[in-house]
Parts: sequence; C-alpha cells; structure tokens
Amino acid sequence: MKTLLFHPLGAGDLGFPPRSRAIAPVDLEGDPEATGLERRPLRKIFTSGVEVDAVVLLATVNAHRPGAATFAEYGRLLRDGLCSPHGMFGRRFSPENVRVVEVAEPTTRHCAGPAAMALAHFAPRECLVTSGSGSYALGAAALLAALEAGIAVSLLPVDDAATPYRLEDLITPAGALRNWLLRHRFWAELAQYDPPGADVWRLLDARQHADVSLARRARREGVRGLSDGQVEKLAELWPSVQAAFFERAARGEAIDQSLLRAWYVRHLAGRLERERDTLPAPIRTLVSDLVEKLTVRDPRQGCSTLLRQAGQRIPAAETGQCAEILRDHRLTQFYADAATHTAHLREQRLGLPTTVIDQAKVWERGDLAVDLLKSRSMTPWPVLGSGDVLVLMGVGVGGEDTSDDQGKQALSEVIDWVGRYRDAPGRVRLRLLASAQTTDRAEALAAWARTHAEAETIGPLPVADVARAGDEIHRALQSAGPPTGRSGSGSLRDVDEIVLVINPGKPGIGNAMIAAGIAWSLTAACPLRVVELTRDQGVRPVARDGGRVLRRLGPDPVLAELAGCALRRLDLRTAWTLLGHGSSALDPMRESVDDLHRELYAGAAANRRRELVRQRLTLIARVLGDQPWPACHLAVEALRPGLFDWSAWSAVTARSPALKELERLRNASPYAHLLDRVRQRRRQRVEPPSPDVVRALLARAVNDLGGVDDAIFLRFQRLCRELEAFAAAHRLC
Repeated sequence: MKTLLFHPLGAGDLGFPPRSRAIAPVDLEGDPEATGLERRPLRKIFTSGVEVDAVVLLATVNAHRPGAATFAEYGRLLRDGLCSPHGMFGRRFSPENVRVVEVAEPTTRHCAGPAAMALAHFAPRECLVTSGSGSYALGAAALLAALEAGIAVSLLPVDDAATPYRLEDLITPAGALRNWLLRHRFWAELAQYDPPGADVWRLLDARQHADVSLARRARREGVRGLSDGQVEKLAELWPSVQAAFFERAARGEAIDQSLLRAWYVRHLAGRLERERDTLPAPIRTLVSDLVEKLTVRDPRQGCSTLLRQAGQRIPAAETGQCAEILRDHRLTQFYADAATHTAHLREQRLGLPTTVIDQAKVWERGDLAVDLLKSRSMTPWPVLGSGDVLVLMGVGVGGEDTSDDQGKQALSEVIDWVGRYRDAPGRVRLRLLASAQTTDRAEALAAWARTHAEAETIGPLPVADVARAGDEIHRALQSAGPPTGRSGSGSLRDVDEIVLVINPGKPGIGNAMIAAGIAWSLTAACPLRVVELTRDQGVRPVARDGGRVLRRLGPDPVLAELAGCALRRLDLRTAWTLLGHGSSALDPMRESVDDLHRELYAGAAANRRRELVRQRLTLIARVLGDQPWPACHLAVEALRPGLFDWSAWSAVTARSPALKELERLRNASPYAHLLDRVRQRRRQRVEPPSPDVVRALLARAVNDLGGVDDAIFLRFQRLCRELEAFAAAHRLC
C-alpha cells in the first residue's frame, strides 16, 4: 500500500452549504460540471490528478444536521458508489480499499483511535488528509495519528488539491539548538556551538559546577570578551555556588541536592550575620546553634526535626529574615528531603519553595551572565522560568447571539484549564487567530478576556495560504517584544509552554497555527501540547499521548540531542526530564535513562553490592574522569546510602584507602563543607584536585574491590548511541 487518503465527511459531501442544518434530499455525486461550493470535495480531489490507493471516510455516528441520517450512513452510501462498477468522480476502488471509519463524535479525541486503527490496517507508505471539508477536528485526528505512527503525512486542500503540503516543510528551525542550549544553560555544549565565545562559556560551565579555579587562573591573562571585574566575580566562591545552585535547582540531580544543602546553610548564616546586632538574644542563639548543627551534621540527627523545632521556637511576632526562612515549611521540607541523599531517585520531586524562587530573582538581577548574553544578542531566559503559558487558538464564525456568551464560555474554559495544569505561577498569554471574517469577533472576545488573562488578536490571516498565515503568526509572536529574561516580561520568548487549541474554525488557520506553534516552541525553547475545545465537554487533551505528538515535528530531535549532552556528564535526571518534554517517540529512551539512573544510585541486595560498586565507580571514572569534584562527589553518592548505610560505609572505607580519600576530597568540595570551612576562616583549598589524582583514586578503589566491571558503562554507551542516532535521523536541519 503506497498512499492512503483520509477524508472527513461533511456537509459539502452531501450537497449542503457550510454550517447548514437543513433536512433535505442528499446528493452525494452532484453535478460534474458544477464549480466552487457546488462541486463535491472528492470530485475536486480526484479530478485534480491526485492518485491514491485507498480511501478512509471519517464519519460520525451521532445524530445531527444536515441530512436526515448520520454521516456514517451517508459514508456507507458513498463507499458503495466508489466501489460500484462505474465508480464515482471518475474513480473506482475495490471494496477492500474503501473503509468507512465510524467516529462517536466530531472531536479529535474520539477520532484519534479509529484513525490509528485504519492506518494499522492499511499500513500505507504515506497518507493524505483532506483539509477544508468536513470536521477540522477529524482531519486533525488523522494527522496526529499518522505522525504518531511515523507515516509521512501531507495535508490536501480540497480547493487546491494539486498543492498538498507537509507541516514540517512550513517549520523553520533556525537557531533551535542554540536556543535550547541557552535556555537550559548547557554552557559546555555552547562552547562547541559558538567557538568565538568558547572561553566565556567554559568559565560559565565551571561556575555551574561551583569551580572557581579556571576563573582564578584566567585572572592572570584575562579573557577576551570579559572585563577584569567580570573575571574577578567569576573567581569568587560564594557567588559561584549561588549560580550553580540556581542554574541547577530544578534539575533534581544528586549534585543539585548537595548544592541545596550547601546554599541553605550559607544563606541562613548570611541572614544571621546581617541580623546579628538586631536579633533578640534567644533567637540569635537559636539560629547560631542551628547553623552549627547543620554545618557539622551528624547523620543520625534528622534535619527535618532540627529545622521544624527551630521554626516552632521562633515567636510569631518576630519578622526578621531568619524568622522568615525558618517559617518557610516548604523550604524546610525541601532541605530535609535533600538531606536524605536519595531525593534524586524519586520521579515526582517537590516543587521549588517560594523562598528559592524569590532568591533566584534577586540573584538573577545582578548575575553577570544576563549581560554577557545580551551583549552577544542572545536570550537570557529566566533561570527558573517565568511560569507563563502561551495559548494559540482560532476564532470561528459566531452564532446569532450578540453577547457571544458561547465564545466567552469557550475562552473561560481554556483559561481555567491552562491555569489548573501549568507547572508554576505565571500568566496565561492568549493569542486569538482570526480571518477577515472573524476579526471583529476576535477583538471583542480578546477585550472581554483581558479581565482573566493577557489577550491579543492576530489577524486578519489568509485562510487559503497556510504558509503565509503561519509566517504572519510567527512574526506577530516575535513583535510582542524582545526577550528580557525576566518573569512577567512582554516577550513571548519567555513563556514556559505553548498550548495549541484545536477548535472549529478555518482549517487553513488551524494548520497555520500548528506550524507556527511548533516553530515558536523551537524559538522559545519550550515544550508544546495540543488540546481541543469541544462544545459539550470543554477543554480536553487529545487522545493517546496526551497532546505531545506534535513535538515530533519540532522539539523531539533537539531534546534527544540535549538529553545526550546531559547523559555524557551523568546528569541523568536532567536527561530524563528533557526527554519527558518530547513526544512518546522518546519514551523508550527515557525509560532507559531512568533504568541507568537507578543502576547508578538505587539500593541492591547484599549479593550484588560489591559488583555494583565496581560497575558504578568504573562508569564514573570513564565518564567524569576530567571533572574532579563531580567525580569525587558522585563516587560517594552512588555508594552511600544506596548500597551502604552509614555504619557499613565506615567499614568499606576502612578497607579501601582510595575510597576514604575520595570521601575526604568530596567533603572538601563546594557540594559539601567547603563553604562552611571558608566561612569559619579555616585555611582551605578552593580548587579541585587534579583529574589525574582523581582518576588514579577511582582506579585504585575499583581494584580494591575486585577490578574493572564495565557492565553499566556499556549500557551508558549504547544509550548515548541511541540518542545520537535518533537526533541525526530526525534532525530538522
């Protein structure tokens, strides 16, 4: 089977004008000499020279006008005609090559499954989906089903059937990878992408690991593109730890949990220093004791208990900064969760507390990376995102109700739905797409919606030229303002997600919305999803993969490439999260990343522990051998407490001096006690050990326990190759 045609059956196939609700005789074949609206959609297609091997008629079974029967019944009559000895519209098909697919209701959600079943039955090499006739939702369902099945799909305008088009041909991914690298702060990879700025990006990459040694060495010779003051700032330890924490706070890695602990204690100590002269003596003593206990924490002490007790002992009348942070119960739980050393094993992690979000904004206002990016005409996205969601939806022709209550109800449902499902506080930013016929209605609805969300119109858009309509939508999104990197900005580049709403309207504008939405998700470096608005059930995600399927045309290859970057530095939870922003095509690799993550950190039966120690340390040595502090830190985190509790760990390190030394180096890192020791004025080295030293220690530790075991490393390599192959096979440009 080469080519399959999907055709949603509509009023035009019965001989009725659009939006007709009449009951009158049905004429399926029409007048062969008729033109325009009087000409049947399938006749327009077949007489234009389009060649197809089979036809699927998508027809609803619910009773509605026009006609006296359901569309499914008329579909069966049409099938009989196409398969009759004389055929119809100049074409004749064998009965097995024409199928009527019955759909419960004219919605994408109800049609996606039946369309997928038809694709599985015919197994075509490619398929065509008619556009401009019948329910737009049914055609959209066929489009999404084909994308999910990995079958090449083109849209076929019934009024211009000689010019089918594919959505991916309308998507321009210029700069997509760079945008995602910037948004997710993949500085090391940006150095490869932008060689002229490589020295700057390497310094920012070192800062993201709280490593100031590179900047301290750079002070002697200077760095092209940076002032001496900027280099000096990058050489400061506490600002670098803050940058590392905020840039990684939402990732959920083992290192990020440790950075949280280091940041929290230093931040609380900083508040104490600022308030020391104004705090009542009992509170000053209370907070001082707490900082000391957290600094030299006994693993047998519960951090959550210490913090909860301190918060309870703060008088309600106390309003200082120390009291404020100790009363933040979500932050207390966030810290206590990180102190378990196992928080990174859970898929569902705690959302960031308000204190962290607020402090990130304070830090970001003075962060030199923002100015560095702006000076290079690059987007300084908010470090923790904006929480804003961009919603695109078309506006159809309204009814006779002058107050347009139906339109207002539809917008209200969309805004409420997005408000419930967005991941963070922020704004709904609504853009209504209108044709010349619907511009007045769209502007009236936008004016009404501004009491609930930011709302604007885009239009009038051409309804017949999808490519031009898509370009106009994209330009309108760009014209909203230059990126600022600030939450609440006017720029639509700062949104965290894009939602495309499939609803009744002009199919050309609907398809242009899809193309422009995918393109903007690449420009704004954020995921998108598709939902539909139905008259009777409000907003619903489309069936099957929850509205993620359109990501196959945009973010999927970029996300696979980014996940590969994260994987190669053992940021496994980051890779897992990134792959979750894509379509279901990435799900198998996402599961493999999760399995690898658990192989590296999870507990195991006693008879596997020695084997896993060797496998985990072998992986870390081969992947992170040139990153001393992360290697030291993860070497300990991968073994304790997942494989060994605190008492067993003491016995293990007693038998392996190399492991003992790795733990000492880990404890002297910014992820553990370096800030505490510097704050307490102890003489402390703030540079990591040399890579050669750490590699040698890892090799000795592996030998102490029986020698190299590369089982996990080989799985790691296979997964890297899978991600590379997927990105290459689906790359947009």
